[in-house]
Amino acid sequence: MNRIAGIIIAALGLVVAVLGATKIVPGLTSPGVFMIVLGGLVIGLSFINKPAVEGDVERMSTASSIVNIFFAPSEVFRNLRWHPRWLVPILLMVVMSVAYSNLFSARIGIDRITNFSIDKTLEMPMIAGSEDARKSVEAGRVQALEDAKNPVARVGQVAASFAGFTILYAILALIYFVFALAMGGKLNFWQAFSAAVYAALPINIIKFVLNTTLLYLKDPTDIHPILGQQSLIQDNLSFLVTSAEHPVIFTLLASLSVLGFYWLFMNAIGLKNAGERVSGTIAWSASISVFLFVLLFGMAMAVLFPSFIS
Repeated sequence: MNRIAGIIIAALGLVVAVLGATKIVPGLTSPGVFMIVLGGLVIGLSFINKPAVEGDVERMSTASSIVNIFFAPSEVFRNLRWHPRWLVPILLMVVMSVAYSNLFSARIGIDRITNFSIDKTLEMPMIAGSEDARKSVEAGRVQALEDAKNPVARVGQVAASFAGFTILYAILALIYFVFALAMGGKLNFWQAFSAAVYAALPINIIKFVLNTTLLYLKDPTDIHPILGQQSLIQDNLSFLVTSAEHPVIFTLLASLSVLGFYWLFMNAIGLKNAGERVSGTIAWSASISVFLFVLLFGMAMAVLFPSFIS
């Protein structure tokens, strides 16, 4: 990756963060911070060499790789072994994420979403037990509504989403990279990065299509203002319990979804085929470990913040 590009991104992020923090352009602090971190990541990744191409391995076009990831994933991941790439898939996921977020806000209502979040914050034990804390949260309600409707902040959401996606998959790639080395495999960081990104792409496309369809088929009053932002797809057994009474069990059942297992499968297939020497045992062990970590993290959040999913 281009080191100069990283420096430019970090510098722009600093300017954006300062403009947001000083309220010259409200709503840009978080996007600016994300851009600074992204710039640092780009600079760091510029020092990592890509794998050398063996023989005459022809590069699959990006368009073909996006289509074939649904029908011939192993072939795509094997091509990524020698021709790793990630930018276009991440851009697609960012566009879908931002598009759904804006469609969701328009359908459900920004006021309802923001007020619901604030009301649930007030229900948290650490807030509910302190009159000063409750007053502080309540005092910020008007500002929170203004920030949520700020068009500049919504533009900044695009930059923050791109940075967030890139950082997330870079961390995931690092975990896979270290996992493979620890188990005696051979996996270049760029191979792990490409595998992590492409493994998530088909799931994100399917979720976007189904969520957007369901968003307009369902009555807005039946859609949860928080959970609905993540998914409206009922591909799990979470309906067996109520989120208000059993938040941890609800989160566990929601995590054991069809698309969740599809992501698990794609990660394992990706690592096995994208790595130069990654056995099925290594690939599945790494994929299952990450899946379990995500599951446990979600359950921990349900323990800490049960009111938000009730």
